[in-house]
Amino acid sequence: MGNLDAMRLLDTVPGRTFVSGMVDDFQRAGAGLSAEAFLRSRSMAGLVCAVQGDISGYLYGGGLDDALSVDPHDPGIVAMAEATVAELDAPSHETFTSPQRHHGCVDVLRQPRVTNRRASSEVLPAGALWTATPLAGGVDTWTHSRETDDPENLYELHFDPAQVRVARVDSAADWVTLLHSHARVDSASGTVYPDWVSIASSVDAVHLSLLGLLTAHPRLSEVPAADSRDNYGHSKSGAWPGVGDWSTVSTAWIVLPEHRRWAPSMENSLDR
Repeated sequence: MGNLDAMRLLDTVPGRTFVSGMVDDFQRAGAGLSAEAFLRSRSMAGLVCAVQGDISGYLYGGGLDDALSVDPHDPGIVAMAEATVAELDAPSHETFTSPQRHHGCVDVLRQPRVTNRRASSEVLPAGALWTATPLAGGVDTWTHSRETDDPENLYELHFDPAQVRVARVDSAADWVTLLHSHARVDSASGTVYPDWVSIASSVDAVHLSLLGLLTAHPRLSEVPAADSRDNYGHSKSGAWPGVGDWSTVSTAWIVLPEHRRWAPSMENSLDR
């Protein structure tokens, strides 16, 4: 991972605002750490929460203006971007792991029946089983975005990741490849949207990692802010839409693993 990856991170709204926020925190810490050591000192739960905030700010707040106020060529910003890419790409931050956790009541686990949503400009599938990645401390990647804290509605899917045909979205290139390989024929003019029925014929699951959540968005160098009426519009402008609608690190299951175990989560206290 090098300067090109850092520049791509800084060419997206959430990538740029996340890096800027990390620089601010790094400077406030003042502990004599390198950028790499500082990032390693942050919990995965804290990093996920920060990225969720940047995604929300991009879609519904002032994230676009905040990003435009950051100089992507500032040496401190570039150094933190390089450290961010390297750290989030490390095995210690792998998020397609077993078990995965599902929030919501499921009386009987059945194979998903995945279809496209009605509107041609939809990024998410209909009918998928959605799961989050458990993190240290009893939280998971949905903890700060779910609608319920009811532990009775938490389930875990245990499986062998090596046996799953998974399409990973770790970068904009991964997302674009998936879109162009499985494009909706009724995609909105000039923008390619995913055909989830086609995707379902090729893979068992699609997993969006933390690095993918930061980078798989329209690039500011290609889709200027002035081209959109609002932030959410910018996220779906250009040749392809971003992954903002996913909102966090998640897996969309299209076909359940053949060898799996589904059970209520052992996490019986969600007092955060």
